[in-house]
Amino acid sequence: MSIKNLRDIRGIGPSVEDKLKAYFKSENDALTALRESRIAEISSIEGIGERFALSMCRNLHFQETGEQIQNFLKTEDAILLYNRVIDIISKFANTAYSRSKLYLFFPLPITALNKIKTRQKTTQRAQKLVSLIKNSPHSFEDYDKLLRNLSPLKEQISQLDTASRVIATADRQIHEELIANEIANYCEILFIEEIEQISGFIGSYDEVIWIGSDILLEEGVTNAITISETQRKDLIRIIPEKTLVFFANNKKILESISGIARLLKTISPSELTVFIRELDLDILIEMGNELSNLEESGEPTQLFNEEYARLLNAEQSFDNSLSEVLLLLNEELEKTLQDTTVHLEGEKILALLKGMGEEEHRYSRDSGKAELREYLDDELYLAVEEIVTKAEENLIQKLALRSDETDYITGIFPRELQYPVDPVDDVVNRVKTYLRQSRAVKSFELKVALAKSLERFEIIAKTALNYIFELDFLLMIGKFALSYNLVLPQLVEDQGTGILVEESRNLFLIQQEQRGMLKVESVSYAVGEIGQIAGSVDGERIILLSGANSGGKTTLIVSIAVLVILGQMGLPIPCKQAIFGGFNELHYYRKASGQMDAGAFETTLRTLSQMIMSPNSRLVLADEMESMSEPGASARVIAAFLDLLGRSPNSVGVFVTHLAQLIAKYTKGKLRIDGIEAQGLSKDLELIVNRTPVYYQYAKSTPELIVRRLQQISKGDEKEIYSYILEAFES
Repeated sequence: MSIKNLRDIRGIGPSVEDKLKAYFKSENDALTALRESRIAEISSIEGIGERFALSMCRNLHFQETGEQIQNFLKTEDAILLYNRVIDIISKFANTAYSRSKLYLFFPLPITALNKIKTRQKTTQRAQKLVSLIKNSPHSFEDYDKLLRNLSPLKEQISQLDTASRVIATADRQIHEELIANEIANYCEILFIEEIEQISGFIGSYDEVIWIGSDILLEEGVTNAITISETQRKDLIRIIPEKTLVFFANNKKILESISGIARLLKTISPSELTVFIRELDLDILIEMGNELSNLEESGEPTQLFNEEYARLLNAEQSFDNSLSEVLLLLNEELEKTLQDTTVHLEGEKILALLKGMGEEEHRYSRDSGKAELREYLDDELYLAVEEIVTKAEENLIQKLALRSDETDYITGIFPRELQYPVDPVDDVVNRVKTYLRQSRAVKSFELKVALAKSLERFEIIAKTALNYIFELDFLLMIGKFALSYNLVLPQLVEDQGTGILVEESRNLFLIQQEQRGMLKVESVSYAVGEIGQIAGSVDGERIILLSGANSGGKTTLIVSIAVLVILGQMGLPIPCKQAIFGGFNELHYYRKASGQMDAGAFETTLRTLSQMIMSPNSRLVLADEMESMSEPGASARVIAAFLDLLGRSPNSVGVFVTHLAQLIAKYTKGKLRIDGIEAQGLSKDLELIVNRTPVYYQYAKSTPELIVRRLQQISKGDEKEIYSYILEAFES
């Protein structure tokens, strides 16, 4: 059944529907995103978390296909194993997209064999991609560093910073048109009847966009940007930020996409085409080059334009430069005044000048200067003027001002004699306004150029991100397969149910082996009708697994469960080779701790009954179910269930038990008893065990060997206790 409306998906109400439509622009695009399991992107929508996004995708998938994880994994213990497997694989993912999509790769019943085989082809593509990168000049870590930066692109436009900009025109029709346009949402729009009106508002704005002739420039308005009447319809020409905000908000992601494109360019195009299809890597690299000119703030970078860098540095460094120049000026002025010997000693002159600034002095500042002028000759005033002129030149040099800009600095320090010298506030404000407006106008011009060069990349970037998300998913699968030395199992339909594995290894133990904690032994084993291919078994479907304590019985059935989970996910498995007859259900029961009470015993019986009544082919793996009751009763109950299970022609079961002989005594149907044998103790007093079960051979558990080991490594009274227990075994 194909879902056509968002509200038809279980769990989606009107509020979520509105959010999905608003984000994806249409209901159809939202449905496509859910079908493609773009969980990371969906969960980025405000009010929709990752868990809810995953739930919606799973619900849609189930409603359209009937497939869900509980169709195959029939017990909580089986689902726990599946989650452990997912945790291992997801560690190879770099993006939330890959981790989320993996949760939709749950194992499928063998009735969905075609879909499983399609997934196997995905695995093969993943292994091919890993092989290509492994043989390329760049390492997996080079890719991983960039892939970790990827997340869904931010589509929502944040508030644009255009408060310092005004649009003005002398054409009433144009003014009315602009007022009715979306431009009015971003900038104030003014109608100017008389050009003289301009002086009343230009000071409060950094950028004045004049639509019409160059009259503002002719009037000497330095913060004017003139555009023609035809250009007014080009939004980028007036509000470049509307385009740039997408690239600024997503700069790190887009630069990472470009970086990945550079890495992929080192791989043969003919081999890479299957992964990126029509994606143009050169355009993505060009996008990265263009992005280097844009800051994450949305402003141009200083490297983009020398003039912009000069103005920005002058604006940002003005206060510090003024302070430095002022400090040097006052130091030199103090030294000059101290050295003077005209009429008054230098110290008295300094004291007189300092007193002029004190409110309680009996002279006003101007009268004080006039009085001081009587004592000093013109040479001192010329020296002071020379010091001030030198300071202004120093400030001009620090700010890197052009010759046509020096007039803005002139007069920033007073020429008359005073100490200490303070800058003239009006001139300081004049310089700051000029630098700010000049930088803003240059920034605007560069933003327009950047917006025009970047706008063509927006759709390309969105397409590229989807491809690269998929590459990360493939890399996750491929690196998992490479790290654990995995192979795809052969799935067959016409040779019965069962499993045949050669040199299989427990996935969880391999993890420990990689950390240097132990060495994993491989095991070959066959169960069910598929086992007849091995030639050493007769295709028995019900098996009792006996043998040594700590010999690996539990590890073996966990391994079989994991092999089946991975295999029917369409993923590779840890073994040399394997053939699966395939199952429609997996029932795994881990060992219970302690004997069950009456309630738990009843629940277990009900669970087993439901399992027996299912008509589907199934694999049942159970670990020491005898703990459900006392040994005699447990053996009878288990034997009865094995008989019932054996009557289902497509059911296979492996049961770990210490009651194999007793269960076999009560069983009426056909079963096989295999054994994992302990062969003694090593010279280091470690248990020697052949981990591969011996077919058709009952193997005792090893309490005697364990007691013997404890007896040999103990001393004193404790040793005597173990010796006494050993005598009980020998008798």
